[in-house]
Amino acid sequence: MRPPFPLVRCEPDPAPLSIRPAEPVRTGLPSRVPMLPAHLRQTLRPAAPRWGVLAFGDPRIDTHLPGGGLALGQLHEIGAAGVESETGVLPAGFAASLAGRIAPPQPVFWIAQRADLYPHGLPGFGLDPARLVLVRPDDDAGTLAAMETALREGAAGVVVGEVGRLDRVTSRRLLLACLRHGATCLVLRRWPHGRRTEDREASLAATRWRLAPVPSEREGREPGPPRWHLALTQARGGRPGEWIVEAAGGGEDAAHPVRVVAALADPAPEADRRAG
Repeated sequence: MRPPFPLVRCEPDPAPLSIRPAEPVRTGLPSRVPMLPAHLRQTLRPAAPRWGVLAFGDPRIDTHLPGGGLALGQLHEIGAAGVESETGVLPAGFAASLAGRIAPPQPVFWIAQRADLYPHGLPGFGLDPARLVLVRPDDDAGTLAAMETALREGAAGVVVGEVGRLDRVTSRRLLLACLRHGATCLVLRRWPHGRRTEDREASLAATRWRLAPVPSEREGREPGPPRWHLALTQARGGRPGEWIVEAAGGGEDAAHPVRVVAALADPAPEADRRAG
């Protein structure tokens, strides 16, 4: 009986198999991409915000922000780590430093569930308490609704709201309300009872800031201005950065919200040097 296929005798290959490394693929691109011309870089640079900016008065911060300062008529987040996220002291001080220099003498709506804001301490951060309109809702939902209403009415120069949760849809509503009249919204992320939960979605905030306490220097027998470790963790059209700053106060020469005490090292270039 014949096999279904012809029998073939397999002889060993007398020449051993040689493996050669593959030649690199030539893409035709130069090893180093040249920089864009100056006029093209200027064209591609992010446009200045529609409602202007609040400059910090120091290039070490302003160069990290598109337009050279904090974009007005936008949504911004301010938070802190640890126990400061419960007390809200550091975010409130930084927000007061910003709000005091935005659209004076328009009202500043401060919306929070807890009535622990001390108006008499605000002049030390440059905010006149006479501009304050205090609103005390029952929960986060009421806080966000009051913030949106205050922004849409167009009477406020700044709306400050203390909330724990902020989803993407709600942040979009707040942003659209900001753009309607050019009011600036500062969202202070605060969890008064320590019940912190992470957001599942990122908000549409133009910038996100995080603060940590830093010891202030003594002025004689009295403590000096409050100092913070200020971190810009995200900036749309800008780049992150970290600084040691102190509150500028409310003097006539304090046209800017904070003074930079020291600029911290940028971790990105250091990581690039290690990789190289």
